[in-house]
Amino acid sequence: MSKVFWIASLCAAFLIVVFSIYLTMGEKNMNKKVLFILMPENYQDFEFNVPHQTLQSKGVTVDVAGLKPGVAKGKLGGSFTPNLLLSDLIESDFDKYDAVIIPGGPGSVEYLWGNKKLQDVVKYFNSKGKIVAAICYAVILPVQSGILKGKQATVFPTDEAKAILKNCEVDFVDKGCAVLTDDKIITAQGPKFANEFANEIIKMLK
Repeated sequence: MSKVFWIASLCAAFLIVVFSIYLTMGEKNMNKKVLFILMPENYQDFEFNVPHQTLQSKGVTVDVAGLKPGVAKGKLGGSFTPNLLLSDLIESDFDKYDAVIIPGGPGSVEYLWGNKKLQDVVKYFNSKGKIVAAICYAVILPVQSGILKGKQATVFPTDEAKAILKNCEVDFVDKGCAVLTDDKIITAQGPKFANEFANEIIKMLK
């Protein structure tokens, strides 16, 4: 009897281990692909690094498109070399992605605000039912694209940023992350909400 019990226990333990591995691999290999758009300078390091690393840790395929060739430099001294150049991509290239993610930072004012080409990229992702996620001052990009008109969003809460939301008929909500599930749009206030921002993207990708 003890031998039979021992064998049964061993089999049960083996099945538990196999099932655990299955669940872990299932979570990590999400079979999803996302595109980050990274400014050439003065991006906010945490707003890029945290979601970038979190998504990779879950098995999401990540591409980073730069606005200029070469190394991008963060506000806090970090750096990253994008593997793509956004100007080389066309709409059919965007079809293979499930989301576009735009980190913010002080460089947003120069590189993202009022950028019609980037607005077209955001509108294309949104028109195809893909996720659009932006944080901090980068939120102004989807706001100015028009995809948030009549909807709620959050942004780094300066008077200037909130005034832009109001002028674009977007309702400012004072919270860390604002998630529009049906529209597949995620906005976040700033670097201290980078983890929440990353987790909301993962939830929406599943």
